[in-house]
Amino acid sequence: MGDSFVIAIDFGTAFSGYAINITKGQEKSEPYLPRWGKEYGFDTPKTPTCILFNEDEKCLSFGYEAKMAYQEMSGEEAKKHYFFEDFKMELYSKKLSSNLKIKAANGKSMKALKVFSESLRFLKEDALRTISRNTQGKNFLASDFTWVLTVPAIWDLSAKQFMREAATQAGIVTEGDEEKLVMALEPEAASIWCKKLPSDGFISEKHNEESLDQSAGTQYIVVDCGGGTIDITVHEVLDGGALKERHKVSGNDLGGQTVDRKFKQFLREIFPEGVWDQFEQNSPSAAQKIMYEFTYLKQVDKDVQISCPFTLGSLIKEKSDTENFVQSELGASWDGRVAGVAASEGRPRLPSPRPLLPALPGESRGVPRPAERHSPSSVSWVFPGASSRWDVPGTPHQGGVQEAS
Repeated sequence: MGDSFVIAIDFGTAFSGYAINITKGQEKSEPYLPRWGKEYGFDTPKTPTCILFNEDEKCLSFGYEAKMAYQEMSGEEAKKHYFFEDFKMELYSKKLSSNLKIKAANGKSMKALKVFSESLRFLKEDALRTISRNTQGKNFLASDFTWVLTVPAIWDLSAKQFMREAATQAGIVTEGDEEKLVMALEPEAASIWCKKLPSDGFISEKHNEESLDQSAGTQYIVVDCGGGTIDITVHEVLDGGALKERHKVSGNDLGGQTVDRKFKQFLREIFPEGVWDQFEQNSPSAAQKIMYEFTYLKQVDKDVQISCPFTLGSLIKEKSDTENFVQSELGASWDGRVAGVAASEGRPRLPSPRPLLPALPGESRGVPRPAERHSPSSVSWVFPGASSRWDVPGTPHQGGVQEAS
């Protein structure tokens, strides 16, 4: 058996990352996963799937760097740039072509193929740099590796072909060398990885936590809850440990970001008509900060304070003819307290960056944890001059599903 050089890219709706496995001959080795965001106070196994272009459509940054740079921009500067986030689902249930355009956070459009290919290019180049730093400076080329790219199981053939074309444009593979790119279905990759994990947490009806049954004939359901999609499939363990799909994959596009969209709709309803849409258009980077804070809310079991930008507070006051700036019948309330944000400064005091998945005792940061630990009860706004608070009962964590009442 020869050397095995593999780089696997998990290109997710909300977060993306990669794993590297370089095996010499018949040696066995564990994949290497880099950590992300330490320069911003984070320590996660993936980085946000977002990308920033300048006004000339040149890629500036990806992941945490792109998110932080965009959030720090003034309103006028943000209008000139292109910031894309959560764009993966643009390929779901659509007629795809190389001319398909998608909208950035500020409403400007760019070809989807460029957005996807530049994102994959960043991950490719970062992986090769990581390898070079850890191999005494030896230079590797993309062609030295077999590449694995994850895709949702419910995507149709046109979406999978679109990703293959984006990978080719990113320089991951070249024409005539397409066999070095393997498209892996996300629930299958999750199933294989779970077999490598400790048995803790995998307790079935007839087996205790000391024994994860992997004997031939064992069947189980894989539920892959991501930011964009939920994929469900049934696998069976075969002789030798191989897996067989027992039931055709099913699923939908109701991933964790469905909650984000519902939250935005909630803001549209509680504020005076047109306020939120005007705020998103005029201050796109400030709107991103609010959604970042809401993402954090979904992942902790405590109340979270979301700072309201001065521009949004001013816009609300301009369009409101009462002192109660929110629609109380929708569960929001206004108490009129001064909240310690200096209106004279023209901007709110924003919270410092925090890990997206804070570590619990005995755990490393960034490790997914059971859904029952994430049940936030309420969120409070801090406005320039006053604060507002409403309850958001039962808000699920990232990737969760909540049945409509």
